[in-house]
Amino acid sequence: MALLTLESVDVSYWRADTAVEVLKEISLEIRPGRLLAVYGSRNAGKTTLLEVAAGLLTPDRGRVRFEGKDLSHVSRKELARLHREEIGWIERDGPGAPDMSVHAYVALPLYRNLSHAEAQARARATLARVGAAGCANERWMDLPHSDRMLVAIAGALVREPRLLIADDPTSGLGIVEREAVVGLLRSVAEDAGVAVLLAAPEMPAMLHAHDVRTLSRGKLIGPSSRDRGAPVIDIRRRRRPA
Repeated sequence: MALLTLESVDVSYWRADTAVEVLKEISLEIRPGRLLAVYGSRNAGKTTLLEVAAGLLTPDRGRVRFEGKDLSHVSRKELARLHREEIGWIERDGPGAPDMSVHAYVALPLYRNLSHAEAQARARATLARVGAAGCANERWMDLPHSDRMLVAIAGALVREPRLLIADDPTSGLGIVEREAVVGLLRSVAEDAGVAVLLAAPEMPAMLHAHDVRTLSRGKLIGPSSRDRGAPVIDIRRRRRPA
């Protein structure tokens, strides 16, 4: 059963006196335990799609349902709770205080409901879970880009969300690091039963996704479902003539 559903979603913005359609009749289901990747070129509307899915942007038309609830009809208080507890957005900007340690940054959203010791313990466990335990005592500003992305993922996962949203998490990474990040997101989906929605402009970022959709001219093309290890593009060997 789908955790999040987009139903015939349209989003437009005005440029001078002209309406520019960003998303057109987008319908999408995001299920627990699955990594769904949306591929599209720069300025294809991927970030807008993610913001709509997260309830950060209300569409002009259509509905966004989280567990059957229309997000446009929930109260601000309930929407804020969903963003604190149910929907995790991977933030790539890091902490506002440059001298804050990584483990303190990851623990920060937990202090509302947990003791200081409990928050610190969960933060360190989450950093270890994503392979960033060695960064715990470092400062964000001192980390290489690849480690920053792991810490950003930990910062979203530490709240134990049911939906995790990643906007171009492979940006600026090399091939090996890019594959490791997307592989990690797939593992998060499978191991914890989290629904993961990822958007990226590079096709290699789709390699570990369970399902792949293409966003082109505001419309989704697909779906394409893939098993573990299956290539995005199947290039078959041609038999040589005898």
